[in-house]
Parts: sequence; C-alpha cells; structure tokens
Amino acid sequence: MKITIFWFAWSGTSTIWKLLSERLDYKFMSSWNIMREWAKDLGLNIYDFENEVVKNDNSFDIKLDNKVLDFWINNDNFIFESRLAWYFIPDSFKIYLKCEDIERYDRIHKRELINIDEVLEKTQKRENDLISRYAKIYPNISFPPHEDIFDLVIDVTKISPLEITDFIMKKILLKYMY
Repeated sequence: MKITIFWFAWSGTSTIWKLLSERLDYKFMSSWNIMREWAKDLGLNIYDFENEVVKNDNSFDIKLDNKVLDFWINNDNFIFESRLAWYFIPDSFKIYLKCEDIERYDRIHKRELINIDEVLEKTQKRENDLISRYAKIYPNISFPPHEDIFDLVIDVTKISPLEITDFIMKKILLKYMY
C-alpha cells in the first residue's frame, strides 16, 4: 500500500508519519527532506533555499516531481509526505492533515521563538508564494487541493499525534482489510 500525506507547514505531519511508518513498518520519504538536502548541498538553510532558489527556478520543482515518480515506480508499502505526492502517486491512500492557521502559527512561534506577528507575516507570504508558483508550474493541478480528492481528511488542530495515528490505522484497515 502507498500512502501520501498532504499538509501545510506545522500541521504535525512529521510526528504522524514517524508513528505511522513505525506501526506499518513502511518506508518513508518526504519532499521536505529532499529539499533540505539540496539546500544543504548549496550551503543554505531550507527557508533561504526555498526563497532564493526554488522560488526563481522551476527546475527544482520538476526535479522533485521526478523523484516522487521514481519512488512511486520503484517502491511499495511506503508513506510519502509531500505537497503534491497525492497527485503524482494516484494509486495512493491520500491523507490531508489540516490544522487551523492560528494553531500552526502558535506552534511555529513556540518552536522557533519568533514574534507571533512575524510568524503570521512570513507564513502567509510563504504560502501565497507557493500557491502562485504552483499555479504557474502546474496549471492543471488545483492547489491548495480540494478536500474531496482525499481518502481521509483529518483536522489535527486539537487531536494528539497518537489519536491521529490510531484513527488513520482504523481507516486503512477498514478500506484495505475488509
């Protein structure tokens, strides 16, 4: 089984995929981790890489898409966390983890120790830039995606990672085991 997870920053996906991949004993891949490696190779942090390089060079998005496709073709039983894996891995069990914006901003504020107004401004700009960039690169893909294309949509704002993982496991069992 192939599982894709869509998210916006600070929705808690890292914790969820770790728990889920352990329970299922599945491989895990993340587009964010791939981009983080590319940033490191260029001597940049992930945010500077996204703002200074990816934002102005579509080849990185295309290169990432090809990595997603290659992973899909060459692997089974995996979880892929990505903004667009739900599209590029069409036979996956698609999960959308949503979280109220104010909760995401508060999580960033607490972890990064950044003023909440700065968090709000930077996060909104980053997400608006992403939406604009994707509209140019992927004119046929709705982004952000419509919830109805997902097999499972979970509002993770007030639910613990363990509860979320249990819920996902139950849904997977219902869909694939019965």
